[in-house]
Amino acid sequence: MAKKATILIADKEKMLVDLLTRSLTSAETSVLGTTTAEDAARLFDIHEPDLLVIDPTIPNGFALIQSIQSHFGNPKIVGIASSDEVREQLQRMAVTITADRNAGLDSLVEAIRKSLKMDLASLGQKEGVRILVTDDEEDIRDILVEFLRGRGYVVSVASDGRDAVAHVAADRSLQIVLLDVNMPRMGGIEALREIMARDPHPNVIMMTAVADREIARQALKAGAFDYILKPFDFATIEASITACMSHSEYQKQPWWKRLTSR
Repeated sequence: MAKKATILIADKEKMLVDLLTRSLTSAETSVLGTTTAEDAARLFDIHEPDLLVIDPTIPNGFALIQSIQSHFGNPKIVGIASSDEVREQLQRMAVTITADRNAGLDSLVEAIRKSLKMDLASLGQKEGVRILVTDDEEDIRDILVEFLRGRGYVVSVASDGRDAVAHVAADRSLQIVLLDVNMPRMGGIEALREIMARDPHPNVIMMTAVADREIARQALKAGAFDYILKPFDFATIEASITACMSHSEYQKQPWWKRLTSR
């Protein structure tokens, strides 16, 4: 049996750490994540990961890289660069693989793929993935449909929660539902509960223009995979979809295999 690759992610944004952890965890990879250099150093000592993915602008981030390089020779490191200055400093430290923070998840995954020299193509697999876009605003539906179809997804639309529930009941091949929270006839939370009550059911990513922690808590408790705020950017949407699909593939493994692959 091939040895699993271990990836350690250290970034100042917990959302990105969580997203990458869910995206990259698979039968072939084990992923650890943290938001501090101190915790990253501790995890590195314990697990000796195959790859460190680090945002060097976290407190003591550059010092962490120097320490690891001095104690472990030539470890594999992907530096997340938020500016040309950061990128140049990483290169001076012999961190040859960098990812542009502003280029989105695809760029970071590609950098990880190059560094590990392994096939992570499934993380970006889009062909045939069936998505239902649910929003009562036609302009938003049209924009999302155009973007997602351009990226290779198979997309259908619903105009409210009741329509979304009907689509899910009629099409068992749907894999992801993008579901707005505030809609007429049936709101997103109620539709989410009806969708999650079905067996099997697609994964649901909620969308809302209101940054309400209680609504987010209700959505996640009811089974939503993620919660995206409007106005959203396309990189955020696709990153959430990518994480959702990778998590689904992981969950399809037998329970005993998921336990032993950690």
